[in-house]
Amino acid sequence: TLPTLTLSEVEARLGKPDVAVFDANTPELYEQMHLPGARWVKFNEVTAKVLPTDLQTTLVFYCSGVWCQASDEAAQAAVALGHTKVFVMPEGIFGWKKAGKALVAGP
Repeated sequence: TLPTLTLSEVEARLGKPDVAVFDANTPELYEQMHLPGARWVKFNEVTAKVLPTDLQTTLVFYCSGVWCQASDEAAQAAVALGHTKVFVMPEGIFGWKKAGKALVAGP
């Protein structure tokens, strides 16, 4: 199992230069709402090309919520590619929204 981060732990890391946040939801949901600075990634097509070249960068993956496994699949791919600081935010975008945290719309 992958290590997890709480909503507050992710919020504290947003915008830091050594942190990359990835949204593993559908492109349509990503365009409706995503975390500030999050990049969309197709959960079952994670390659080195879409990830930071520095394997020490902290990677955070999320999808829709605790019932969704897309973020886990994407994160596992990052680990398989050699990344060592890989986390999942289990509450996902709907948990983030419910908590009243900042959201961004658009591509």
